[in-house]
Amino acid sequence: MMASDPHSLSPDLDQLAAGVQAAQVQRAIVVEARNLSLAFGENRVLCEISFQVPEGEALAIVGVSGCGKSTILKLILRLLVPDGGQIFIQGEDITQLSFQEILLVRRRMGMVFQESALFDSLTVYENVAFPLREHTKLPEPEVWSRVEEALIHVDLSLEEVGDRLPAALSGGQKKRVGIARAIVDEPAILFYDEPTAGLDPLTSRTIVQLMERLQAELDVTSIVVSHDVNAVFRVASKVALLNECRIIFYGTPDEMKTSEDPYVQEFIGGSQHGYAEI
Repeated sequence: MMASDPHSLSPDLDQLAAGVQAAQVQRAIVVEARNLSLAFGENRVLCEISFQVPEGEALAIVGVSGCGKSTILKLILRLLVPDGGQIFIQGEDITQLSFQEILLVRRRMGMVFQESALFDSLTVYENVAFPLREHTKLPEPEVWSRVEEALIHVDLSLEEVGDRLPAALSGGQKKRVGIARAIVDEPAILFYDEPTAGLDPLTSRTIVQLMERLQAELDVTSIVVSHDVNAVFRVASKVALLNECRIIFYGTPDEMKTSEDPYVQEFIGGSQHGYAEI
């Protein structure tokens, strides 16, 4: 029996390897907006907005103040209902869900608020544990373990800060605790609303580095609304720039930096010098 020519197998093996690689690169779409439109009276806020956020990636939504960035977050959370279009969360159209059904969908989401939104009368431990006590029936030892793990992810120690009230924390620590509370229930999706607002440059840089690390460690899907252009370019896989109720640019940070569109370049320049809000 003649030995097989090993080179005769290489094309098939190469094709198989290429197919496996392509399957690994193509990730599921976690959040998708299709032709979203919304108006408040005569004021058109969003006009046929569409985007996709694949699993494990981050979309930054940017634009001048009042352009509708936070409105998009409210639509995804179903705090508002669009006049037209659809929103899909992990393939499920949420625009027609009942109140009880949308509560279950929100369980898959974590929210990092601009002002951290910690409960002043609760300790750090109680603040981070709050979602677990609201949404689960985990025994207290498991709650303790999950809170401890969430705080470790944001470089805080339960022993050091667990008994403190928010008033005893620095601005950066409050932001970290807010992030820990957002991730403690292991959400599939994280929303950041102005994550570096009100922080000094050094603390802002640390929070951005933390966001980058969480993307890698938790493989979480994120949507970021931020005033910090440097944070957007470091964290986001894609950037959507809103202007006059529409997305006028949608692409990678590098594509945005090299865009020849005059408004895009004016926006980036103004943002970096503090003249525009992202």
